[in-house]
Amino acid sequence: MNTKEKINQLRLAIDNYDDQMLDLLVQRFSVSKEIGKIKSAENLKVGDPSREEEIIDRLANKLDGKLDRDDIAAIFGPIYTISKKLQKK
Repeated sequence: MNTKEKINQLRLAIDNYDDQMLDLLVQRFSVSKEIGKIKSAENLKVGDPSREEEIIDRLANKLDGKLDRDDIAAIFGPIYTISKKLQKK
């Protein structure tokens, strides 16, 4: 297999992972919406910085040596933003 074929093969794998990640994010956001409904009904504040830190800490410990905590936080920052937006709807 030549270099171009190998790169194309690897890109197909990335495309597959991207599809899977988006499918999982849609599921995650659906759960966020449900949490938002509960928070709205109970007049609870949307957004919980301690919960966000708890998630990042858990993942950083789980992925120790594989991904830096700051990188995990950079990935999850936009996810939290979208989740909070959906919870406010």
